[in-house]
Amino acid sequence: MQRARITDRSKGASSIELALYTPILFLVIFGIVQFALSWHANQIASATARETARVVRIAGGGLDAVGPATQHGQAYAAQVGGSAFTDVDIAIQLIGDDQVRVTVAGRSLEVVRGLAPTVSQTVQGPLEQFRPDL
Repeated sequence: MQRARITDRSKGASSIELALYTPILFLVIFGIVQFALSWHANQIASATARETARVVRIAGGGLDAVGPATQHGQAYAAQVGGSAFTDVDIAIQLIGDDQVRVTVAGRSLEVVRGLAPTVSQTVQGPLEQFRPDL
């Protein structure tokens, strides 16, 4: 008789456990998916920064190269990132006469509104200079 009371008392316990653990499980899953989307956006920002820096470096790094390189970087980010990388901001700095620094920042796709961090990548490299043979 006592055995029947124990099973009656535990009846429905799994339903309560499921109701309690399901929101925690979803929160963990959403966190993992958001981390993966942010990592992906970080890789897109890195590729965009490298590509934009390449365009500036090949053009010689003058002020006339900054505008076309920024436009090329925006188009590249849209092509590679699509909707996974938005609000793209490209900053190009000429450092001295022989260096360029490109910083690309943007936002990753959001699983939950307001949860996605801003990602940013910076690339710096020397400008290409033509030196004729002597």
